[in-house]
Amino acid sequence: MAQDSLTESSLALGTLIASRICHDVISPIGAISNGLELVALTGNADTPEMELISQSVDGANARIRFYRVALGLASSEQKLGASEIKNILHGFYADTRVVCAWRVSDDVRRDEVQAVFLALMSVSSALPLGGEMTVQRQDNVWSITGIGKQIRAPEPLWAALTGGGNIQDMKPSEVQFAMLPRCTQELERVLTYQTSETEAVIRF
Repeated sequence: MAQDSLTESSLALGTLIASRICHDVISPIGAISNGLELVALTGNADTPEMELISQSVDGANARIRFYRVALGLASSEQKLGASEIKNILHGFYADTRVVCAWRVSDDVRRDEVQAVFLALMSVSSALPLGGEMTVQRQDNVWSITGIGKQIRAPEPLWAALTGGGNIQDMKPSEVQFAMLPRCTQELERVLTYQTSETEAVIRF
């Protein structure tokens, strides 16, 4: 199965599945969160066990919000504000060794945010020891940069971003490398990347 086998129909089906999963899972997580608030009102929530449950619920909610944008359906008619995007990124990377700075002040089309989130997933995977990521847009070109003490960016995998590689060999944790090229193609953008010992950059 070659890179071009990720057709428009298969990508659409994949995003539908992801959207359905996120939609169905977020409801019970919201119910747990509401339950924790009720427990807090009784004065019995101030225990290490309840704190652990609360942190876990917050973490799960943050991940679902991120994946809903990155892997779910994306419309060019919807927009996300800078504050909402920053909130999603803050929650997603809160308990990781990666810091992410969103340096775009304007509202952004949801399909563009999806591509950026997929790029962030790709770049963060190249930071095994953690690091700093920055998202910028200049002259309508997005730049997603990751800087760390060590960059691990296997060329066969990253080559998939520009039409190489084989998606059949990808792991579930690497799905962003298959989806991002298709998303940028739909945005009519040229996707490029470069890596060094301390930096990984994706532009489109």
